[in-house]
Amino acid sequence: MDSPFPNISVVIVNLNGKQWLSRCIPSVLGSDYPEGNLEIILVDNGSADGSVEFVEKSYPKIRIERLVKNVGWSPANNEGIKLSKGDIIVCLSNDMEVNTTWLREIASFMVNHRNVGIVQCNSISMWDRKTFDSSMNYLDRFGYSYGYAPERDPREVFFAEGMAFAVRREVVNKMGLFDNYYFMEYDDMDFSWRARLAGYKIYFLPSAVVYHARGGTVGRTYFERLKNVEWYTRNHFVTIIKNYETKNLVMILPVVFFIEISKALYLLVMRRNLQVAIAALRGILQVLKDSKTIFRKRGGVQSIRRVGDKEVMKVMHPFMPLLIYSFLAAQSKGKRFIQSITPPINPR
Repeated sequence: MDSPFPNISVVIVNLNGKQWLSRCIPSVLGSDYPEGNLEIILVDNGSADGSVEFVEKSYPKIRIERLVKNVGWSPANNEGIKLSKGDIIVCLSNDMEVNTTWLREIASFMVNHRNVGIVQCNSISMWDRKTFDSSMNYLDRFGYSYGYAPERDPREVFFAEGMAFAVRREVVNKMGLFDNYYFMEYDDMDFSWRARLAGYKIYFLPSAVVYHARGGTVGRTYFERLKNVEWYTRNHFVTIIKNYETKNLVMILPVVFFIEISKALYLLVMRRNLQVAIAALRGILQVLKDSKTIFRKRGGVQSIRRVGDKEVMKVMHPFMPLLIYSFLAAQSKGKRFIQSITPPINPR
């Protein structure tokens, strides 16, 4: 990838998002990037709102992969990636608009930083064009996430959030696609963790600006999507099981079980939210039910490992229960929780 303009494939996953595609696709087509080095692939998850027909009529040059049903975010992205030809693959949600220079910024950074395998875009609210939508994202050793407001310069993060990020094709070739088992939730964290195990770094790039109508397709917050609560809980465990070395897994997994059971009880007793608590417990039970499948997946992940846990943990966030509580409290009120201080991580 020596060219200043490597070939880029933008994969857009859509589900009944015609209203968003009318904003998303024109903005991507308006990117300040050589037309001959850019392809756009729309993967439609069985929409019934005329999305595909709209794109076929309005943007005939866009390649469309039409799925007969909603197979989930992870499998749909995989279908797009398999069809793509670019040296860099950008996964983009349908409820996005992009800054004109976003692709140039991604390409320039990845050309000049060969050890960076994944780059997350700087996502800002579509509604006011100033509120932080996404953030610099980290996991702690128990798999809980923490978000920090963007800084001026690029910064190494633990994972890239799935709504707008770029990955080198060579990374996918070495470690594989998204895990179809996930359907959605935690799949971006698992994908990023596996990239780290394969020897790549992940960076947040402030200059690659995109605008997001968060929850435009799936619903706004954690508590509004009961099935997502179940997937989120289940896939949290799956990610831990798949990616840790055995010596760390045997210490960390029991703690995560204890925390997740406690969280379900908190939701039930303190928040009086029976439905969400049951959804979380269903996620835990699903892990037990599918344990053989999950541990088989673990074997595949460990086979691509080039980096030990000691190195991976350098980019992990300290475990801070108060911040986890603050996230749950904010989500229960329909709010985002992003901290505007410097992250307590220095991997160098």
